Amino acid sequence: MDLLTRPSFIQAIGYISSNNDPLHTLIYTEINQAPKVASLLQGVNAEEMLINAIQQVIYNRVKDIPNVRMGKLGWNRFALILKLPVQESLEIAEDLSQLLDQQTIEIEGVCYHPKLIIGVTPLSPEYKTAERILAAVDEALFQARRTGNSIVKLIEHDDPILHDYYESLSLLPVIREGLANRSFVLYAQPIVPTSENQNVANKYEVLLRYKNTEGIIDSKSRFLQTAELFHLSREIDYYVVHQFCRYFAQQPTDAVFALNISGSTIRYSPFIDILAKEFKQFGVNPKQVCFEITENVVDRDYKQAIEFMNLLKNQLGCLLSLDDIGIGSSNLVNLSKFNVDFLKIDGSFIKNFLNDPYSELVVNFVTAAAKLYGRQTIAEFVENAEQLERLKMLGVDYAQGFFTGKPELLFDPQLS
Repeated sequence: MDLLTRPSFIQAIGYISSNNDPLHTLIYTEINQAPKVASLLQGVNAEEMLINAIQQVIYNRVKDIPNVRMGKLGWNRFALILKLPVQESLEIAEDLSQLLDQQTIEIEGVCYHPKLIIGVTPLSPEYKTAERILAAVDEALFQARRTGNSIVKLIEHDDPILHDYYESLSLLPVIREGLANRSFVLYAQPIVPTSENQNVANKYEVLLRYKNTEGIIDSKSRFLQTAELFHLSREIDYYVVHQFCRYFAQQPTDAVFALNISGSTIRYSPFIDILAKEFKQFGVNPKQVCFEITENVVDRDYKQAIEFMNLLKNQLGCLLSLDDIGIGSSNLVNLSKFNVDFLKIDGSFIKNFLNDPYSELVVNFVTAAAKLYGRQTIAEFVENAEQLERLKMLGVDYAQGFFTGKPELLFDPQLS
């Protein structure tokens, strides 16, 4: 069995799909955490030996299956075309995953226990193109990767998740062009104190909106989800910071502005130096900038998040807010370790807390914990006077939502 090149393999799956053959299935495998293993092995030759050894294990398992075709579609990705119904192909994929689990491969004195994640899809004519088939199994790999090692994920042409994936895929060029052409504009939504007696600076959260060629603002598209899915979040973060600094230089203010920051930015340590240069160039006062980091991001990258937050606060002098409190691990015991100024209660609790005892309990608990550790609280999605009054009674410090203030245009980079 010859190993097909990527172009040959793509041509083969396109041909099979277009000929409406129900007995073909695609198995797409990825060696999980291969880059980390490569860095451990230190050397191109060792990396190639490792990949080749895993390739051989896969080959030995499937070589006797009639009409099987195997291709290498990336540095750590292999694909198989089986002339079998999807259920039988799934069993082979599961067997392949377990087989790799049992392997110990030694390369230059380093033992490696390979792990595969696997996506499976039937080569249905409904996909229409080979590119859509590959997009589907790529999404299957993404879902499997989120679950862990040795996972097999089946995806079919009518899977609802593919609709969102294709929509995100279509937004990629829009995002890239939007960043290059400065089609993304900054909006600001007020964050208001619940007590009228508080003598504090005005606060706003900076939000990103897309302005199309007709000048219409689109606030509903999945731009941020797409950016995260296709690893563009850091570019988005830098764009927002840069355009905000331009705004600040042109319209000096005493207000405090909250900017959202993604997990990929937290994992990129040079961002601190980039931020310092932007602040210096445009004369931004760091004490007027509050970075919002979600609780889920902190959960996933706890050590890096803590280090990053400390640099933002202690080295640059920025304010910090822990966002979406209540939907992550909510390990409130650790709140004292988070050197933040604000705890932002997720809006899903605010929507229902007047009629839902559990939601009110969460709001009350977070507020009490915040006061214990000297933090202030912000409630999102405040929609009416009753909610605002109850939040005030519970001791929440700030409110944000359409009732207290809708987002308004802050800065249009194309006009400034």
